Amino acid sequence: MLKFFTRIRILMWILLLVGVGFLVSTQVRLKLAQAQQNLRSLETQTETVYPVETETVTSTNWETWRSYYGQAKSAHTQNITTYEREIVRTVNVDVGSPVKAGQTVITLQVAARGAQVQSGKTAYDEALLNYNRLKQLNAKGGISKSEVDAAYSRVKTAEAALKSTQSSLQRTTLKASINGIVSARNVEPGEIAEAGAVLLSIVDPKTMEAELMVSKKDVTKINRGTQVEIYVDGEKHTGTVKRISPEAQAGSGLYPVIVGLPENSGILPGTYVEGRFRVSSQTNVVVIPSNVIIYRGSTQSVYLADGNKAKLTAITTGEGRDGKVIVTSGLKPGDALITSGNRVLYDGAGIVRNVGIAGRTNGNNQGNSNEG
Repeated sequence: MLKFFTRIRILMWILLLVGVGFLVSTQVRLKLAQAQQNLRSLETQTETVYPVETETVTSTNWETWRSYYGQAKSAHTQNITTYEREIVRTVNVDVGSPVKAGQTVITLQVAARGAQVQSGKTAYDEALLNYNRLKQLNAKGGISKSEVDAAYSRVKTAEAALKSTQSSLQRTTLKASINGIVSARNVEPGEIAEAGAVLLSIVDPKTMEAELMVSKKDVTKINRGTQVEIYVDGEKHTGTVKRISPEAQAGSGLYPVIVGLPENSGILPGTYVEGRFRVSSQTNVVVIPSNVIIYRGSTQSVYLADGNKAKLTAITTGEGRDGKVIVTSGLKPGDALITSGNRVLYDGAGIVRNVGIAGRTNGNNQGNSNEG
């Protein structure tokens, strides 16, 4: 009997210990759960939230423009030269002087040529007088017809010589053939003008054109009549392609393209100009600011707003101009692109944002490159 009660007591102690252990373990689990909940609450309260600005990605149009450079020149010019070596008597204009067509600008020495004309006229008169005399004698039977013909031949020879000397005398008065302004003066009175040398240059500033040097890859995209934006010191003019050379300039491999400028544009001959050509256009492309792109090695990424979290998204880009770039993959219209505050973000960072529209524009996106 004693053994029986002893076993009962042992069993009761065992049950008591088990119960106490269960109660203790339950309390421990409750304490751990409460501690974890408190830790999560503390983490939530101390998480950093980054303020950002976002724009909604949209599709837009994109135009590709190229810039090339050259010089303005007058479409109408005249170089005053002389046919023979002669002494300059007077120069009636100076650089910058306005001239009109038909105006005498230079006169050459005429003394020797005047004597030649007088001598030629005397020879012609004598030949004509002799011809008339022989013609009358032939009519009376005094001389043969062949002598009259020979006299007539001498008359025509003297006449040709006279006209030549008269023409030479006229060329001592050099005149402008266009309305314009004197752009160069290379001779002074008393100097000897060499045959063929340019003595004066005249340009018409009302009819200006620009010669631009264009690369091979773009010259095939330009046609006669193509409009060109011409910039001089930041001022914009609109020109039109007049001529395209089929042959590249030696040494440069660039093709001369002549662009007609607006009349009375105020652009002076010799001015350096920038010409912008539109060489291609695309529609419905995604365009974003280039400064939002994150470069890590060879990869390009941007941050998108995914709810209240930042999401790092890989992209590929195409052509870029003027602070904008085409995105060829990785983005679609409607995505919320983070455009400000993205430099301190990481994937999954908490954010609070303001919303705008990416690709907002007052017209087509334009790009230009400096070539030429």
